[in-house]
Amino acid sequence: MVMMTLSGSLAIQGGGATAKPAAPASQQGPATTGRDAQRIDARELRDQIRDQVRSSIQAATEAEGQAADVQVHVPPIPAPPEHVFTIRQGNGDLTTIGMPPASEIIPPQAVDISIAFFLMLAVIIIGLPLARAFARRMDRKGGGPAQIPREVADQLVQINQAVDAIALEVERISEGQRFTTRLLSEQRDAAQQTLRSGVQR
Repeated sequence: MVMMTLSGSLAIQGGGATAKPAAPASQQGPATTGRDAQRIDARELRDQIRDQVRSSIQAATEAEGQAADVQVHVPPIPAPPEHVFTIRQGNGDLTTIGMPPASEIIPPQAVDISIAFFLMLAVIIIGLPLARAFARRMDRKGGGPAQIPREVADQLVQINQAVDAIALEVERISEGQRFTTRLLSEQRDAAQQTLRSGVQR
């Protein structure tokens, strides 16, 4: 603010509104030459600029003090749209369409949902092969032949031997029954033949 006031006062000074006109060389006396007159003019000009700068700084500080006392509510200026499209119609008219920034178009809830969706896809793509590999590893560990306790194995051997012994005994009994049946049939055939021969006599 001080710099703006300074430049304004310099513009006024340059215009000659407050500048004192330099006395012509003929009025100054015989001892002053053209160079001396220029030096005097430069000194006076410097003093005037210094005074104006001091007064403008003092006015600026007073204005800032008064502005601090008075509070002016300035409504926020809407930001210009990021994308501006210009459409040229057939008759030469131009239509300008502005699109607001993406942060105003897309609600934050939609952004959260899309981030959650892509995270879920990443978890599925990475987690599914890991879960399958873990399941296969567990199947390999539990899928081998079951370890039977020693006592149960001994009992199974004894049962197997007993079943074999029973099978041999059943075979012997069936052989004996077949032998008995054959003997009985031979005796019956011999008895029938003796009866026939006795009847024929």
